[in-house]
Amino acid sequence: MVVIGVLLLAFGLGFWLGGQNAGQQERSLKARNETLLSERETLQDSITQARAEAQTAQVRYKQLQETYEDMLPEGPLRDLVALLKQQLDDGRSAERLEFLIRSARPPRNCSEPETKRFVVMSPAYDGPESQISLAEGALIVKGKGRSAVNASGQPEAWYDPSKKVEIDFIVDGVLMKSKSGVMPLRHSVVVGNREYRLNVAEGARSFAKVTYDSCDYP
Repeated sequence: MVVIGVLLLAFGLGFWLGGQNAGQQERSLKARNETLLSERETLQDSITQARAEAQTAQVRYKQLQETYEDMLPEGPLRDLVALLKQQLDDGRSAERLEFLIRSARPPRNCSEPETKRFVVMSPAYDGPESQISLAEGALIVKGKGRSAVNASGQPEAWYDPSKKVEIDFIVDGVLMKSKSGVMPLRHSVVVGNREYRLNVAEGARSFAKVTYDSCDYP
């Protein structure tokens, strides 16, 4: 009877301890579950708020973009604004640019257009140097290009007008500008109180023709 009583007591005690442990685990799991539910609700609120802020930011961005595009100039004015920005970024003086813009005016007292020509140098050309002089010799224009090739792939003495050429504009012995590209090329040069406006285009074989006039400056 004593042994049976001890066994029953041990069994009861074990059952009671097991129940206590199970209850404690249940309470712990329940508390953990409540914590996770609370964190999930908080996270969902944060996600909802982030989405709302993202939508608001997108709407504001579109509004700012529309405002920016409305404020941007169009056509030639946009190109001028871009050019001014580039000049300022390159270190040009804002006061100097303002002076040049204010001093700009329609051409006045312009001469009649004239045309001259010169031989465009090429690697295969072995003749004398060719150039034209304007403004009583103060302005020199000359150029060079790539040799044309024949059907056998051999270079010819004349230049290839379909390729880039390099035109030099020299004032009083100083190279003022070297312009490169496929003709026609346009450029203006100020010599004294006259502005020479030049258009360099393809001429007869080996030649480039320069059509120009001059106007008062400024």
